Amino acid sequence: MANNKSFAEQTNADNKEIGFHYQYYYFLYRLLNLKSGQSAGLEVKDDVHTELDNDTQILFQLKHTVQNNAVGNPIALTELDGDLWKTLHNWAKIISDETDGRSLKSEQIKFIKKTEFHLVTNKSESRRNKFLKGLEAYKAAEMNFDTLYNHIKSLHGKTQDASIKTYIVEVLSLEGEVLQLFLSQIHLELSLDDLHTLIKTAIREKMVENSKVDIVFERLDSNIRTDNYISIKQGEKVQLDFDSFYGRYRNIFATSREPLQLGRPFVAAYPDDIFAQTFIKQLIAIKAMKVDDVEKAFEYTTHKLKIARLLDEWLQSGDLVADEVAAFHGDVTFKWRNAFEHWCEDCLDHEVVAKAKGLLYDLRQLEFSIASSKLNTELSNGELYHLSDEKLIGWHRNWKTL
Repeated sequence: MANNKSFAEQTNADNKEIGFHYQYYYFLYRLLNLKSGQSAGLEVKDDVHTELDNDTQILFQLKHTVQNNAVGNPIALTELDGDLWKTLHNWAKIISDETDGRSLKSEQIKFIKKTEFHLVTNKSESRRNKFLKGLEAYKAAEMNFDTLYNHIKSLHGKTQDASIKTYIVEVLSLEGEVLQLFLSQIHLELSLDDLHTLIKTAIREKMVENSKVDIVFERLDSNIRTDNYISIKQGEKVQLDFDSFYGRYRNIFATSREPLQLGRPFVAAYPDDIFAQTFIKQLIAIKAMKVDDVEKAFEYTTHKLKIARLLDEWLQSGDLVADEVAAFHGDVTFKWRNAFEHWCEDCLDHEVVAKAKGLLYDLRQLEFSIASSKLNTELSNGELYHLSDEKLIGWHRNWKTL
């Protein structure tokens, strides 16, 4: 049955709207693939463009169709497709744009040499598209320029569409050497329909957990759309370099990180002599526990062993990396040092034990953080006992010599 559409349906704004979305999401995809020194723009130099760090640029024309073939897939890109020749026409106009100082052949060649021209579309490849097959053959030095040129001229004579004739004339109006170079710089990305999947893959490749990819995508999409709107409203270009993109949106990736799992099953392997541990001796020295308090000795040792085990497991599973663990130990040590200076450095001999207990009490109230996760009191206290056992911190004024 023929798929007849009313005039209103044929001119429906929804068809244009999806084209805008297609363009925007491809821009977002290019942003996610930027490297240091590169930038991407939306409707600045072309539909989308990227500037690389070697004084080269890529211009992207985005063409989206809502027309499907008999099996429900987007239609193929034919050799007399209006999107194809309008795109080549637009690029030919850009190449010879006098306003940008490219009226001379030398300037046009210079521009083309630093530019790649990419047509991105959800239309599929057509086996009958002799122009595209000829273009690829020409780029591979399997067809000479005159043969390809004559085929383009034949297409001008073949089509009855006045607009396409105009587009082809503009392309052929480029000087011979300019046109040869231009054709060698054309690239096609066909059947690119599911941009959401491409974007989410790019997000996943930035070390985002699978369970968080959708959240990152939604937040990134919302924030970039809002920022684009503000930029356009203020008369500014929508263009971001790598540093700007990283600085403005990195927190979206950082906050997507899964919180550390604190409640993992844990069975402690206690030392043979629990009272021989350095941190236990330090606690006894300031009378924070009795010399024979077996229950507290095992409780505190459990805290110490648990945080040490979890840190190791988080490292092995990739939930943390080594510099994060080092930064965690360093931060806790720094907090201890500040408190130690306040409580113990200048205390009198008769105040040593009381001040040490005050220091210990204050630090036991703190809940430390590692990466983006906050530890509970048990694990925070365990970290204090671990550092004490490693002789990195202490409570007594003279803890180093005890």
